[in-house]
Amino acid sequence: MSDLNALNCTTCGASLPALAGHRAKALVCSYCGSVMDKHDGYKVLAQYRDMPRPDGPFALGDEGEVLGVRQTVVGIVGVESRIEGEMYYWTNYQLYAPTHGYSWMTWNDGHLTHSRKVRDGADHTANIFHPRAPFAAMGREFQMFERYTAVVNYIEGELTWVPKIGDKTGVIDGIDPPYGFAMADNGEELETEMQTYLDRDKVLHSFGISGEALPTPHGVHPIQPFEPGALHVSLAKAARVFFPVAAVLALGLTIFGGGGVVAQETIRNPAQGGELTFEAGSGLMAINLETNLSNQWTWYDLALVHKETGEEIEFGNGLSYYSGYEGGESWSEGSQSATMRFKPTQPGTWTLRLKNPPLDTNDPTLTASDARQYATNSGVRVEVRQNVFVSRYFWILALVTGVIAGSMFLRKMMFETKRWGGEDDDD
Repeated sequence: MSDLNALNCTTCGASLPALAGHRAKALVCSYCGSVMDKHDGYKVLAQYRDMPRPDGPFALGDEGEVLGVRQTVVGIVGVESRIEGEMYYWTNYQLYAPTHGYSWMTWNDGHLTHSRKVRDGADHTANIFHPRAPFAAMGREFQMFERYTAVVNYIEGELTWVPKIGDKTGVIDGIDPPYGFAMADNGEELETEMQTYLDRDKVLHSFGISGEALPTPHGVHPIQPFEPGALHVSLAKAARVFFPVAAVLALGLTIFGGGGVVAQETIRNPAQGGELTFEAGSGLMAINLETNLSNQWTWYDLALVHKETGEEIEFGNGLSYYSGYEGGESWSEGSQSATMRFKPTQPGTWTLRLKNPPLDTNDPTLTASDARQYATNSGVRVEVRQNVFVSRYFWILALVTGVIAGSMFLRKMMFETKRWGGEDDDD
């Protein structure tokens, strides 16, 4: 057959590109679906009309760079498989490079992978029936991911074997992201392939294809690596440094930051009031109140009076504590203690005055129950401390940095859950 005939379909006469090397065995017409034997004068072996064109952005003759090698799309194969009752579809593109021979690029739910036949030489059959079973291949450790039967439903262009619609291949996939190892048995021989997850945007750009018009990748591909954003990586690294520092500081301040006691007094009858005097410096101070309230509430009017200047600072605080037993369980709410922190406006001698004020019987919001539960004769222990440190800000910092540091682990765990299909599939 002349060179001219070699470029034309022997059935419909359509002009077909000759893109692949001499090892390509079949040429499938893009127009009439005729399958021609390239090594037997382009003899027509079969014809498949009205084949459903598979999803994918590439066409015969497209050229681009894949893994650093300039490649040409010379053939297209559509594949389908029923896995656990659900149909899946993907498109394999036969690639050819004069310097590197033949390989495959696969478009699967918007993801791109590359695969090439390899000779591993090892027997992996002992592991193929055990999900997640580890096995070594090509110098890497893989986990068995899934097994399925791939069925050809579309063929076009030049291919390295003589294809048939309906050809079936049993496949077992192992993964070690971003790599995969596949064992494919077509009934005649067992072939092994090494797979690599591709940078989709980089490959599309190399082929002159805009990814903006294409759907974004769906789900997590079996060999897709976990790649968090640069900002998240930076934040997580910083958080791993600051978290232990903040936690140690928070713990230290909680244990040793209570300051020293400068005055303490138990006021037996707060309704009549009481006071205590102390010397204050310039550091942060704390007033601690402790009561023995039980199913009661109370309110304290407090005032700080500076001895030398007569400066007076008025404020107040309330306490309530309720508890009980219901439904076989005990419960409680409120607290029998409270802490108020303040920074003296000036050093010197200060007097703290405390008193239970009488209830305002004209208050429309005051109920009879509230009035009965109001305590005016419950003793209160008052303690004043100076040079105290507030640890809660460091606890908040520790919490925030801990969450950020742990979020990377959480995101990776969620990513892996999506990869493996969730707990139901694991079971």
